[in-house]
Amino acid sequence: MSFDINWSTLESDNRLNDVIRKHLNSYLQNSQLPSYVSNLRVLDFELGKVGPAITLKEITDPLDEFYDSIREDAYEETEENNNDKDVTEHFGTEHTVADHQAPKDDSEPLVVMPSPNDIQFLLEVEYKGDLLVTIGADLVLNYPVEKFMTLPVKLSISDIGLHSLCIAAYLSKQLFFSFLCDVSDPALDDNQTVLDPKGPILAATKPLERISIVRSMKIETEIGEQYQGQGSVLRSVGELEQFLFTIFKDFLRKELAWPSWINLDFNEDDE
Repeated sequence: MSFDINWSTLESDNRLNDVIRKHLNSYLQNSQLPSYVSNLRVLDFELGKVGPAITLKEITDPLDEFYDSIREDAYEETEENNNDKDVTEHFGTEHTVADHQAPKDDSEPLVVMPSPNDIQFLLEVEYKGDLLVTIGADLVLNYPVEKFMTLPVKLSISDIGLHSLCIAAYLSKQLFFSFLCDVSDPALDDNQTVLDPKGPILAATKPLERISIVRSMKIETEIGEQYQGQGSVLRSVGELEQFLFTIFKDFLRKELAWPSWINLDFNEDDE
């Protein structure tokens, strides 16, 4: 069973685009960069106007891992509150023997019980939309000497293609989402990596892994006209494009592929 989602609501949410951009930047800042690139950062992120095609495959109860995650988060929050309370009592009041002997109910084990409203969907998600990521970087030329020249470049990532099985679970006013595996798709599987010094890179993964999430995407690089004919610059641009494809794919796999997931907590809206 297929269904539509109101993608325009997400696409027009500038806060969501900004949160994703900041999260990508945080990941890039913690990534080891090759010697030929520096100051790599995401300048802009746009979800685009074309949403994914989603097909519902199965409805089940949520996985135990999601309940365990809620319990762990609740336990950590309780521990932090207890520590803050202890510090306040220590510095703000005089303690008596009775104070120290009073039992703490907060230490009781936390229980998250399944609810009849808890639900999980197995989804087939196909996306060949117009998402756009704009990236800035400094291309470092290390010939004839190290850091001989630094060239600012701007790269655009677009035409992203993915086709995967996913799970989406809703429990305790929280939404969990994770990619499970890729789905065979001739339009994506038959793509080959194309390196064209005079044009964009169209990269595609080989179907050898359980999941790649991103199966294909296009990267276009803008450089000054005075550098377009220089072989060393073009080689460095090609290496940077390949590096971006790899790091972008790795980011999604580490953050979204099972056993990782994203978690949206709607309880915060009630506070």
